[in-house]
Amino acid sequence: MPRLFVAIDLPDATKDRVLSLRQDDLPPGRWTRREALHLTLHFIGDVPEAVARAYQRALAKVNAPAFDMRIAGVGQFPAEARPRVIWAGVENTPALRALHEAAGKALESEGFRRERRRFHPHITLMRFKKPLRRGLASRWIQAHLDFHTAPFRVEQFALYESELKPGGAEYAKRAVYDLVAKPV
Repeated sequence: MPRLFVAIDLPDATKDRVLSLRQDDLPPGRWTRREALHLTLHFIGDVPEAVARAYQRALAKVNAPAFDMRIAGVGQFPAEARPRVIWAGVENTPALRALHEAAGKALESEGFRRERRRFHPHITLMRFKKPLRRGLASRWIQAHLDFHTAPFRVEQFALYESELKPGGAEYAKRAVYDLVAKPV
């Protein structure tokens, strides 16, 4: 069964900028590999191949405009407790929310059930096997609160297939969908 998610890939220059956040002053954890950096719009999970094909067709009907996106700030999940994830934030613009909503509705038309949690756009930077002690990542987060990238144009999104491996998940694009260009 394919394990799927819908995401926006990042340009190479943005990935390089995000990777500049890697530092040795955080407790041991698994940094996200360069090729795996992305913004997840919807995590689908394991589905039968027939359902995967239905989701792939449904996403082709998404009609959303291209837009500019910027990465800004850092944080942790859970926000107030012992973190398991360190992330870089993504500005939650109306255009990004519209794409998230349109992709969600397309998937729902084929039976997908969305998460109830509020959409919190982010790029996962690091995961910890065990939750960190409270405050252990605070100094690093405080030092990088002003982190940001230059805006970049988002002209497509993709349906990804994920294969879990001992060294981390490996991703392959199953389908790529173009966003509508704004008239000039």
